[in-house]
Amino acid sequence: MEKRLSIILPVFNEKESLSVMVRLLNSYLKFDNEILIIYDDIKDNSLPVAEALEKEFRNVRKLQNTKGAGVMNAVDTGIKASKYDYILITAVDEIFPIISINEMLDLAIKNDFDFVSGTRYSKGGKRLGGSLIGSILSRTANKLFNLLSNVPLTDCTTGIKLFKKKVWESIQLQSKPIGWAFAFELSIKTYLKGYKITEFPLKSVDRLFGGSSTFKLGPWVKEYLKWFIWGLKNVKKK
Repeated sequence: MEKRLSIILPVFNEKESLSVMVRLLNSYLKFDNEILIIYDDIKDNSLPVAEALEKEFRNVRKLQNTKGAGVMNAVDTGIKASKYDYILITAVDEIFPIISINEMLDLAIKNDFDFVSGTRYSKGGKRLGGSLIGSILSRTANKLFNLLSNVPLTDCTTGIKLFKKKVWESIQLQSKPIGWAFAFELSIKTYLKGYKITEFPLKSVDRLFGGSSTFKLGPWVKEYLKWFIWGLKNVKKK
């Protein structure tokens, strides 16, 4: 199978990091790929950068999300417009070793995995930067969920995921548009549907180049806790 990949980059005022991420991707990836930059609002400060990158690189396209604000809708917009079978989603502000994409895709193709989730918390993975309280909550929630559910993923909540397009198309996501909560829901439902899943260690650096964070403690905790409880109940049923 040929190595081909559609990379979905939702943006929210990421003018500092967008150009860096796209240039890193184009420097390291030597196989067919497309980079889809998805924005919600024409006032987003990422847009002028995206327009410049689109002119500079043939594999870059910008698209406006008109499905409703939020990362999940932006990702859905990108996937529906994508042309390759394998999809990678990631946050622009979460710089991680780009070389890992090669290894993640090779792993998926060689073993016919449907879903490869990045992990910052196991097998040599590491999380650096970002909100301290957000980091503590994320580590704790993922550790507890892994122990209590036996789902074979140590970092369900990370937004760095590579999967076949059919996985996304077959799952009805119901998360509220709060941060990357849908990534947690996606991990749980992918497991429940019986897809072939695995994880790959990543060293992730959050907000290395600045940008606008959407982290809000109250709404985020409430939404993630909802899927934590839902996941435990439904995994036990299975």
